[in-house]
Amino acid sequence: MTIQIYDSLTRTKRPLEPLEPGRVGMYVCGPTVYSDCHIGHLMGPIVFDTIARWLRARGLVVRFVINVTDIDDKIIRRAADEGVEWNVVAERYTEQYFAFLDELSVTTVTDNPYCTQHVGAMIAFIEDLLRAERAYVAGDGVYYEVRKQPGYGKLSGRKLDDTQAGARNVERGLRDPADFALWKLAKSGEPSWDSPWGAGRPGWHIECSAMSSALLGPAYDIHGGGDDLKFPHHENEIAQSEAHGDDFATLWMHHGLVQHGGKKISKSDPRMADETFARQFQARWLVDTYGAPTLRLFLTRSSYRRPIDFEAKNLEGARTGLLRLHRQFGALLDEAGDPDLEAILARPVSAEIAALRQRFVEHMDDDFGTSEAVGALFSLASHAKETAGDEADAALCMARDLGRILGLFLAGDSARMERGGEATEAIARVVDALLALRGDARQAKDFTTADGLRDLLNTSGVELQDAGTASSWQLAGAASNELLAALVDGALALRTEARARKEFATADAIRTRLEAAGIQILDGPAGTTWTRA
Repeated sequence: MTIQIYDSLTRTKRPLEPLEPGRVGMYVCGPTVYSDCHIGHLMGPIVFDTIARWLRARGLVVRFVINVTDIDDKIIRRAADEGVEWNVVAERYTEQYFAFLDELSVTTVTDNPYCTQHVGAMIAFIEDLLRAERAYVAGDGVYYEVRKQPGYGKLSGRKLDDTQAGARNVERGLRDPADFALWKLAKSGEPSWDSPWGAGRPGWHIECSAMSSALLGPAYDIHGGGDDLKFPHHENEIAQSEAHGDDFATLWMHHGLVQHGGKKISKSDPRMADETFARQFQARWLVDTYGAPTLRLFLTRSSYRRPIDFEAKNLEGARTGLLRLHRQFGALLDEAGDPDLEAILARPVSAEIAALRQRFVEHMDDDFGTSEAVGALFSLASHAKETAGDEADAALCMARDLGRILGLFLAGDSARMERGGEATEAIARVVDALLALRGDARQAKDFTTADGLRDLLNTSGVELQDAGTASSWQLAGAASNELLAALVDGALALRTEARARKEFATADAIRTRLEAAGIQILDGPAGTTWTRA
């Protein structure tokens, strides 16, 4: 057995030859926890969890590290906008992130180092670079001197001379505009740690070099992340680690990024200004709309190195196919078990099933070719339809058990696939909250608010039946996340109107009722946003 891996650094497939026989160290860059999880935060964990599952199935012991950047300029700005301490923001979104990993059956991660827990190691790392004269102290911190790094740009293909100088670089005392911060001196009121160069915090790039070295050693097998991290993050990691004397990662792996309609999605994409469009990439919306097992299959059925297009038709197609397969599995899907690859390979089966099993294994050994491997699973299901009796059951059990190695077709997935279940509960809580608000407004003779709430409910598809002072309701159509969003957005619009009329008690009541219904509201300089608690 030889596993071939496409190495982003050499741009070739190379055999996995663990530095320590039988054991693999793998480090993957994790999230900066300053806002709600979007699908970009979860692609890496799912992709590399699938990879770790296969390595383990092949008999390797895997130490799989995903870090958490829990101090950063973005976290500090978010905390200032909300008027809370920075760690409140970091803890909130870290907890949310781990909850999503649990929902998505990401189970192979062994270590989650936090940046703030390794500041001492980062300071020591920077001191070593200063002693080696590969870093220097500037006006606002400590910087790595990129020009001294042989072969800088070898991962990304970027050239140093493409970096343009600027006035701000001169003011800070940088020797080159490409030099990057290792330590950032703190501004007034910012969180900080003591260091030989003054109170401050680590730069982004030094975090991963220091934490991977601390946990996996100065040389390890695999470093992974999204394709967008090649430059500058991974390029700078390589530079500072090599300057430190570390061999660093043997193999570099990068997964493709999010697309929609064939076009790359980024925060600067003008389409993201549309709240309805942007919400499609929020983790909570995706999981509630399509189910966690669908997202897992959707990301696994494509090559990890290719961009993934999140158009609704593609997700809905994956969901439909998975539901059809679940129905075909029937009771087999809910049988417990942790399939062992060696036992699966030793299982006596027909020539047709054996050939599909072999196809699955060969593609997984070839750079984790999940696209073709998942295709083999669906071919096994098709074979089951074309046969009957023991042969059909054997084909379905083979598809299920091979799929489970990759985190697919798990016991309980049918329940996790029930679309709209969570949305229905959330809608019920919000509608009840809005009806309570309407009742309070009618009693206070605030007919502007009462009528606004009635109109919102009616136009959103909530049919009201008033009987005296009591009201009942039913949905005119199906529950959906779009309906939930319409109700919450409409209620927040009424809140804004109440504040404009200086009816602050009404505005506060809307917020209180929504939060009691499980809607978390955040007011900031850019406006009001919300998420489900």
